[in-house]
Amino acid sequence: MTPQRLRTIVIGFGKIGAAYAKDPVMARHYPFATHAQVLAVHPDFLWDAVVDPAEDALASARSDWKIPIAVRTFDDLPRGYDPEVAVIATPPQTRLAVLDKLPTLRAVLVEKPLGSTHEDGRAFLEDCRRRNILVQVNYWRRADRVFRDLAAGRLEDMIGPPKSIFGLYGNGLLNNGSHMIDFVRMLFGEIAEVRADGAAVTAGAAPLPGDVHVPFHLNMKAGLTVSFQPMDFAEFRENGLDIWGKKGRLSILQEGLGIYLYPKSENRAMSGEREVSSDRPKALESSVGTALYEMYGNLVDAVRGTTPLWSPGESALETARAVQAVLDSAASGQNAIRFT
Repeated sequence: MTPQRLRTIVIGFGKIGAAYAKDPVMARHYPFATHAQVLAVHPDFLWDAVVDPAEDALASARSDWKIPIAVRTFDDLPRGYDPEVAVIATPPQTRLAVLDKLPTLRAVLVEKPLGSTHEDGRAFLEDCRRRNILVQVNYWRRADRVFRDLAAGRLEDMIGPPKSIFGLYGNGLLNNGSHMIDFVRMLFGEIAEVRADGAAVTAGAAPLPGDVHVPFHLNMKAGLTVSFQPMDFAEFRENGLDIWGKKGRLSILQEGLGIYLYPKSENRAMSGEREVSSDRPKALESSVGTALYEMYGNLVDAVRGTTPLWSPGESALETARAVQAVLDSAASGQNAIRFT
């Protein structure tokens, strides 16, 4: 017997909800840049409702995606509407209300961050636990096939044990900064200590109001140090990692579209020395364009009890804890925050 499709509602129909699908440049690389693009074709979801206060978003849901239920508020939903999955792409402070309005939920797919603060994220997660709702957080790198292979051992196979790691992020610590912290945890394990390397500065046109930029470093339990610098996307856009290992270097740039391996070789300027061939990279395959689709597939399997979530709320809460530690360290004058 074919499993029944999961009735699904999308709450918040902005950029990641649907609008990025209209970007012709993104379309070259991301067949699944938005929740709408996944839900429109995924065989395991029955997507039939959108809630968003903006009339242009609702008009898009009706005309572009043929969604039969497109309403401004939960109170406007048809009586007896009973979704099993909610995709929550709204600001974090609105999320607890979703659970009260949709008592039949079995799972949620939530945009990052889990909450405006670590404690807000914890409160949302605890409420979901009480209601027996699975929580998948859209740290999409955890669903990317190439990145999962790197985390499973391919990274060390290529460059040896990591030695030095540098990162860039922009558009806010809560926004892309949290993505990159979560990616570091995915690749290198858990964090032992966080220290801000400067003050918090308002992050310009960041999508989350009040978001900031902070330079910081993470000391990992594995003994590694990861250093991050923020950047202004008004100048250029980059969220990336540069990883130097015993046998070479791997750069993950352009938000994962560019993955470059630089092998170790004989030093060109001195006998008996070695160098990383930084001018002769080997471009590796990228699979980021389908990562969001894979995230949904994992969510279905978890709802059906066949596999664990790849980006569960509990893991996202640890990322939120690290983000809060960066903020606390910056506010305290760059004191280190140790994790137990």
